[in-house]
Amino acid sequence: MPALRWQVFQRDRWKCVACGRGSHDDVILHVDHILPRSRGGTDSLDNFQTLCDRCNIGKSNRDDTDLRSAESPPVRSD
Repeated sequence: MPALRWQVFQRDRWKCVACGRGSHDDVILHVDHILPRSRGGTDSLDNFQTLCDRCNIGKSNRDDTDLRSAESPPVRSD
């Protein structure tokens, strides 16, 4: 998983895809499952997004919102 985490951070330019803050803003970045594993999500690059600790803390396993830009296809749960 460490190599995959690096790929997610690189793809998302080391910034939270929700608020745009990054390590230069003294935040902790998390790799978040868009569709949680508990709901059938996979550990694949297209199911991950970078979120800061503040944006990730309010997200639950019922939330499958893809917060990346419109150029990234959303992951659907249906």
